[in-house]
Amino acid sequence: MKARLAAIALIAVGIGAVLLVVIGPSFGAASSSKYTTSTVTTGTVSSTSVATGTVAASTVYGLKFGTTPDVVTTTATTSGAGGSTGTSSSSTTLTWPVQTVSVTVGQKVTKGETLATADSTAAQLALSSSQATLASAQSKLSTDQGGPDSLTKAQAKNQLNQASNSYKQAKTSRTNTNQQNALSLSQAKAAVTAAESGGDLATIATAEQKLATVQLQVNQSNQQAAQQVTTASLSYTSAKLAYEGKIAPASTATIQADQAQVAAAQSTVNAAQLAVTAATLTAPADGLVIAVNLIAGVNAPTGYAIEESIGPMVANCGFAESDIAKLKLGQSASVSISGATTSAVAGTLTQIVPVASSSSGGSSSVATYAVTVTLTSPPATVLAGMSATVTVTTASVDNALRVPATALSGSSTSGYTVLVMGGDGNPVPTSVTVGLVTSSYAEIKTGLTEGQTVVTGTVTARTGTTTTTTTGGGGGVNVNSLTGGGGFGGFGR
Repeated sequence: MKARLAAIALIAVGIGAVLLVVIGPSFGAASSSKYTTSTVTTGTVSSTSVATGTVAASTVYGLKFGTTPDVVTTTATTSGAGGSTGTSSSSTTLTWPVQTVSVTVGQKVTKGETLATADSTAAQLALSSSQATLASAQSKLSTDQGGPDSLTKAQAKNQLNQASNSYKQAKTSRTNTNQQNALSLSQAKAAVTAAESGGDLATIATAEQKLATVQLQVNQSNQQAAQQVTTASLSYTSAKLAYEGKIAPASTATIQADQAQVAAAQSTVNAAQLAVTAATLTAPADGLVIAVNLIAGVNAPTGYAIEESIGPMVANCGFAESDIAKLKLGQSASVSISGATTSAVAGTLTQIVPVASSSSGGSSSVATYAVTVTLTSPPATVLAGMSATVTVTTASVDNALRVPATALSGSSTSGYTVLVMGGDGNPVPTSVTVGLVTSSYAEIKTGLTEGQTVVTGTVTARTGTTTTTTTGGGGGVNVNSLTGGGGFGGFGR
């Protein structure tokens, strides 16, 4: 019971003390100001730029039967945020019955590892057909380049000889016909002369009529013989031209056309051979399978059957226009990925797109620039699509004399001053020259020494309201009117 009363007494004393501290000393007191201070130290002053973005694989391959792998997305683009080919750049009309599927989504694979296989029967038939077409085109090119063979030349020569003989025969026949017709005409004229000598008018009339008939027959026969010679001459001329065409080498235009046919046929064969080879899908590089769009026993889809992401992982982010001039390729970066690890991941700036990718509307429009940071050995928990915060140290000074940035007052044109606490507890304005100034620290080149105390702000203590006091000579602090850094301008990055 005594112990209990003692405890109650102690509690009562404590409550009284608290009431004294909270209420007693402050009624009617005037307002006063106190200073927040900091010590001049030596250390590192660093300026940083920060942006948010998304983690992605640097490259994603799309695989489909019958074609080479396509790059679906990559960070190596002018957009800086990854480009896309959309669908396969190659196409095939072949059907691919899937035989085996050896991987699942999320599985790590190595370069050359078999991922899936399909029946290549249709591709083999297409290859055989294209090879036959190529052989035919190559044969024609070879023939045209080498000129006509001996058989072709012999046949052309024989046709020319036949035409020549026909022409000669026609001329001989014309000569014989002309001679025979001349004889017949001469005989008819002689008969007329003989009839005229006999004086018999009937005989003369008969002879003259026969002469006229013979004359008409001679003219017709001579014309026919001449026409036959003309026709034979034309045939002979045509045969000579045909002979020269058949024994002459192929023209340059013909050779070029043949070569084009061979090239087209070879391209078709190459594509057909590729299709046969691509009946087995293999990993183009070490990476992670991110999509499997096929099932054994069913025809493969026309789109990508399997997609694989290839490292290294990157963080794609957008820096404000005020920061972009400070960034350089090769700069180190620290990337925080809260969904994967509590520790920051190191990275390097590998791409800075010099064209603004977006901006906010209104009078306060701010452009952002796409930047790619390649992560250095990220843990396996880092996955594409995770949010990332990228911090880049854009300037740094080691072993610098420094004060908090809130201790500075003034500007680069009028000069800077710092309030240094004197021995009497009052601040003394002191001129300083500064170097690198960040949102946290300012580098002091002259005017201060290490260990001095500088003012960083003020704290106002008021009475007439609830206040607190501290033992040991401390001043009061108004919890409702705490002001940090009052009267001392801060400096941004």
